[in-house]
Amino acid sequence: MYLEHWNLNLLPFENVPNPAFFYPSPTHEEALERLKYAVYHGKGAAMITGGVGCGKTILSRALIKRLEKERYHVAAMTNPLLAPVAFLHSVMCSFKESYADTPPKTKLWNELEDRLMKNMERGKGSVLIIDEAQAISDRRTLEELRMLLNLQTDDKFMLTLILLGQLELDHLVDGVEPLKQRIAIKYRLNPLSLTDVGAYVGHRLRIAGSKQSPFSDEALETIHACTQGVPRDINNLCDRSLLAGYLENIERVDKAIIDEAWQDLN
Repeated sequence: MYLEHWNLNLLPFENVPNPAFFYPSPTHEEALERLKYAVYHGKGAAMITGGVGCGKTILSRALIKRLEKERYHVAAMTNPLLAPVAFLHSVMCSFKESYADTPPKTKLWNELEDRLMKNMERGKGSVLIIDEAQAISDRRTLEELRMLLNLQTDDKFMLTLILLGQLELDHLVDGVEPLKQRIAIKYRLNPLSLTDVGAYVGHRLRIAGSKQSPFSDEALETIHACTQGVPRDINNLCDRSLLAGYLENIERVDKAIIDEAWQDLN
């Protein structure tokens, strides 16, 4: 709607996890490097936590984009709120196995181990990414996560497990000590600083085709103050501000436009 007005090719602030828009802020870059380390060195399990809208899902997509398909078989789950058997069934489906009906648990375990072993024989690592892991409310399913990490050869894990979740995931994992002990890499994503908010907004605009940011410095400061550096809130506020600027036919987004958009959102 406002693309032509702002000389854009794409909508720059959509809240979808398009890895092309991934911005490597210091906190997101460190999280990505820790995940890559866990995968490349077969560390078994890694866990990234963060507040709502802090960029965990787009981080996972950025990781997947960087893992060579020839070297890694990556499976991703976004709805882990399942009982144990249904969870294992979903894991197998994520690894591109299909079933007419849900097989017994023993069969699922045997076929999962067989799948991981075949990947190893082909020289490929197996990676399972579970997003929204804080939604796992059944302790028995958390125990299944622990059992996944028992799938090992004499010298390596057969699977790298990556858990992404909101802050309460820490508490869930703390309640299952054997699982907690097996998570080698942990990191918490932080909100963006004022400097990073400006860089983040500029980055997304450039990816969308902009040659010059329409946001004034004062507008960027206001965006940071309103959103406290949370990427999802930044996206919503910037999108609404660009729409307001288009409707008012202005060429520069200032503090007044940001304040108006923030009030509209809230």
